[in-house]
Amino acid sequence: MAARHAQSQSQSQSPSRATPPRAKLQPEFPPDAPPVPTSDTDVDADDLDSIYGQLVKGVGHEFVTDANVDELASRAEQDGHPILATELREWKAPC
Repeated sequence: MAARHAQSQSQSQSPSRATPPRAKLQPEFPPDAPPVPTSDTDVDADDLDSIYGQLVKGVGHEFVTDANVDELASRAEQDGHPILATELREWKAPC
């Protein structure tokens, strides 16, 4: 029985393995994948039309502020973008 106990202990203990240093992990996309969307460089942060146009494209969230979120949400609702309107209302809600 002692031999069995010694054998099970040696099997449960694995030799320590050195972990290789982690390189910067970058996602690998297939070559035909479209680029990750980003905001246009010429967005006027004071122009609601410019910001709204970016939001409809799925970008431009960095231009949403406490001052413009209500108007943007209202416009999204009027234009038939209920998900965008909901996201904007959630952005405004306290966490």
